[in-house]
Amino acid sequence: MEKHPKTLVLLDGNALIHRAYHALPPLTSKDGQVVNAVYGFSMTLLAVLEKFHPEYIAASFDLPGKTFRDEMYADYKATRPKTPDDLVSQFPLVKDVVRAFNIPIYEQAGFEADDCVGTLARQAEKEQVNVIIVTGDNDILQLVTPRVKVFSIRKGIKDLVLFDEKEVFAKYGFTPGQLPDYKGLRGDPSDNIPGVKGIGEKTATELLQKYHNLEGVYAALSELKGAVQAKLVADKDKAFLSRDLGRIHTEVPVHLDLAAALTKDFERDVITKMFQNLGFFSLIKRISGTSQESTTNNSQQKIGKKKEKELKNEKEISAFFKHAKGKKVALSITQETESLFGAALRSVHLSAEKEESFVIAWNEENKKILKPFLQDENMAKVVYDAKTLMHVFDGEGIILRGVTFDVLLAAYLLNAGGNVDLEYLVLVEYSEEPPFFAAPYLLKLKERYQEKLDEVSTTQTKGKTLCTVFENIEMPLLGTLFVMEKNGIILNGKKLEELSAELGIEISKLETSIYTFAGKEFNINSPKQLAVILFEDLHIPTAFIKKTKTGMSTAASELSKLRAYPIIEKIEHYRELTKLKNTYLDVLPGLVQPDGRIHTTYHQAVASTGRLSSMDPNLQNIPARSVWSKRIRGAFEAAPGFVLIGADYSQIELRMMAHLSQDKALLAAFHNQEDVHKTTASVVYKVKPEEVTKEMRRQAKVFNFGIMYGMGAYGLSQAAEIDQKEAAQFIEAYFEKFSGVAKYIEEMKEGARKNHHVETELGRRRYTPEITSSNVQIARTAERMAINMPIQGLAADIMKLAMLACEKVVEKYGVDARMLLQVHDELIFEVKEEKKAAFTEAIKAAMENACPLRVPLIAETLVGKNWGEI
Repeated sequence: MEKHPKTLVLLDGNALIHRAYHALPPLTSKDGQVVNAVYGFSMTLLAVLEKFHPEYIAASFDLPGKTFRDEMYADYKATRPKTPDDLVSQFPLVKDVVRAFNIPIYEQAGFEADDCVGTLARQAEKEQVNVIIVTGDNDILQLVTPRVKVFSIRKGIKDLVLFDEKEVFAKYGFTPGQLPDYKGLRGDPSDNIPGVKGIGEKTATELLQKYHNLEGVYAALSELKGAVQAKLVADKDKAFLSRDLGRIHTEVPVHLDLAAALTKDFERDVITKMFQNLGFFSLIKRISGTSQESTTNNSQQKIGKKKEKELKNEKEISAFFKHAKGKKVALSITQETESLFGAALRSVHLSAEKEESFVIAWNEENKKILKPFLQDENMAKVVYDAKTLMHVFDGEGIILRGVTFDVLLAAYLLNAGGNVDLEYLVLVEYSEEPPFFAAPYLLKLKERYQEKLDEVSTTQTKGKTLCTVFENIEMPLLGTLFVMEKNGIILNGKKLEELSAELGIEISKLETSIYTFAGKEFNINSPKQLAVILFEDLHIPTAFIKKTKTGMSTAASELSKLRAYPIIEKIEHYRELTKLKNTYLDVLPGLVQPDGRIHTTYHQAVASTGRLSSMDPNLQNIPARSVWSKRIRGAFEAAPGFVLIGADYSQIELRMMAHLSQDKALLAAFHNQEDVHKTTASVVYKVKPEEVTKEMRRQAKVFNFGIMYGMGAYGLSQAAEIDQKEAAQFIEAYFEKFSGVAKYIEEMKEGARKNHHVETELGRRRYTPEITSSNVQIARTAERMAINMPIQGLAADIMKLAMLACEKVVEKYGVDARMLLQVHDELIFEVKEEKKAAFTEAIKAAMENACPLRVPLIAETLVGKNWGEI
C-alpha cells in the first residue's frame, strides 16, 4: 500500500501571468516598471506553497516562435490581439522570481507551456507522485486523473478552486478525457479553433454524454437527423483537426528531475532582496526559507528579538540615564488601550545603543523617575510618531520634550505618499517584523534615514533641501499641531440636533417630490433601483451615460449630464442633504469631548504634496458654500468672551503658479490686483474684461485650476461642462496668452522624466518613476502630478511656515489667544474679544510674510462668534 505520496506542483506560467495582468490594476516598481503581473504571479506562488506544502515544484513557460499547432493550422490563435508591451516586459521578471525560488523551468521550442506541464504530470504519475497543476486556463482540466488535480483561478487572482475528476464532471457533465473531443465539436474562439460550425455548448455536451468521443459521434451519424447531422457532416475534418489542436501533448522531449524541484531549496535573503526592489513588501513576511546562510544571518542580525532586560528600580533606571547621557535615546511605548487621549501605558522601552534595549514598567513609582527625563529638553529623543506620544504622556500629566528625530516624518519625506507604518518600514529596511518593543529599531532607522536625507540634500539648493524641510518645517510643526489638537473647538451639539431634525423634514419633502416625478416609491439610495426608474420607467436617454456591471451608472458625474430633467435636480439635492445629515449633523454631536469641544487629529505624513489631512473627525471636508453648510459651521462657536478669527490665503495656488512659472501676464495680474479668473475669461472667450459674465468667470475658474492639475481638453470639457473641441480651443488661447505657464508645464514634465522626481521650491520631493511607464494611463497620471505637486506642495510648505509664524504671535497673547484649526488655506483662531483688532493685524502680517514670492501673498481675515460667520 502506498504511504504518504509526495506532491509536485506544476505552474502553468503563461496562463498565470496573463490572469494576473488582467486581474490587477497597473502597479509600478520604484523605477517605473509595471509589475502587476509579477505581483499577482508571486502572490499566487506563495499562496500555493502555503496551502499545499508540496515536496516538489516546477514551472513552464511558452517560448517565442511557432509551435506544432501552427504547422497544423495556420490560423491557430490568429485572432488574438498583440500582447501589450507592459505585459511583455514582465515575463523576464516573473522568470527571475521563479529562479530566485530555485524552481526549475521547463520550456521546449515548438510546444506550448501546457504541453510541457502535461508531459511532466504524466512522468510524475509514473513516479507515484501526486500532481497539482496551478493555472488560469481551463484547457488543462483534460489532464485530471485520480493522481492529477488542477488548482484553477476562477475569477481575479484570489478565487481558486481545486478540480478533481468529480469537480470536472460537475462543471461539464463529462470526464476530463473528453475535453479535447468537446473542443473538437464546440471549438474555441479564444484560440481561433474552429470546431463544428453551429454546434454550441449544449449540443456538444449532449453528444459526448451519449457517444463518448468524436469517433462515437461520427459512427452514430445515422441516428442523428436534421441540422445537427448536416453540420457534423460538413465540418468533419475541422472537428478532428480541432480536437488535435485542443489536445495537450504529453510526450514533449523534457525530463522531470525531482531532485532539482525540491521546494525548500531556496534562500530567503535572495527573494527578500528581489521583492524589496520590486516593491512587494507585503509579500516578504510570507516567505519561508531553510538555507543555512539565511538561518545563520537572521539569527545573528535580528534586533531586539531577544527578551528585553527590565529596569526594575530607581537605581537601575538612574544607571541607564547616566550611561545614556550625551547620547540619543530611542523611546517607544506599549499601550493598554487604543485611545489617543490619556491612554494607560503598559511599559516604556528605551535604547541608547544599537545592541541594548530596556523596558520599564509604567507605574506610579517609575512614572516619577521617568518624568524628568521625558520633560528634559536637553535629553535628545528618537521616536516614531511624536505627536501621538505627546498626547499619551499629556494624559499622564507629562509634557514630552526633547524629541529631535521623528522616524515617521523622516520616512514620509523620503517617500511622500508611501506606506509609513513602522512595521512596514522595518520590513523594508531590514526584512524583519519588529517586536512590540521598537526602540532599538528606531535608532537604526534614524541613522539610515538621516543618511538618506543628507544624501538627497546634497543634490539640492543650499537652504532649500529635504533636511531643511524636516528640521525647519515638519519637526517644529509637531508641537504646533499637538497644541491645536488639544485646544479643539467648541461645538454646540444641541444646535446641530435641531438642524438635523429640520433637515430631516426637508429631506422627507424631497423624497415625496422625487416619488411624484417617478410615479412610485423606491429606494433613492439604491443605484440599481434608481437606474430602473430613470432609464427604464422614465425613458431618460442613456447615449452619454456610462455603463457598470450592474447596469447604467447613476454616479454624480453621470447625473450631472442629465440636469435638463427636473427629477435629476431633486435627486442631486437629496444626495447633498442626506450626506450633510448622515456625515455631520448626526455624527458630530457624539464626538464632543467632556470639555465641550471637538478635537480633530492632523496627519502630517499622508498627502504626497505635503498638505495636512484632518481625521476623527475630518473638519476639512465640511462643505462651505451652501446655506445648510454655513448653518452647520455656525454650530462651531467661540468661548464666552472670545471671538473666532479666520485668516484665509487668497488664491494661493494661482499665486504659486505665477511665482513658479514667472509668466509675465499672470504676474502682472496679481501685482495689479486684478480678478485673475476674470482676466482668464477675457482671454479664453476673447472679450473685454467688462464683458465677462458670471458664467464665463465660473468656467475660467475651473479652467485655471484645471491647468494646474494637468487636465487636458477632455478633462476640462467635463469639469467646465463645455464641448471638448471648445475646451481645446480655450487651451490654445490660454497658452498663447500665458506662454510662461505653458513653458513651466513642459519643463516640469520633462524634469520629472529626466530626474524621476519633482520638488517644491523649498526642497520637498516627490518621486515620479511612473512617468516613464509604457502604460499611457499611468504615465499621464504621473505627468499631472509632476505639474501639480510643486504648486500644491509649495502652498502646503507656506501654510506650515505661516502656522509656525502665527504660533509665535499666539504665544505673545498667552491665554487670550489660541490657534484651533487649519482648513485648506485657512487658519482659525479663538481670541479674547477686546484683543481681536490687534491680533487680526498681527496674524495677517505673519501669514503674508511667511515666505517671499514674486507676487504678494494676501491673507483675508474675518471675525465672528462662530465659524459660519467667518
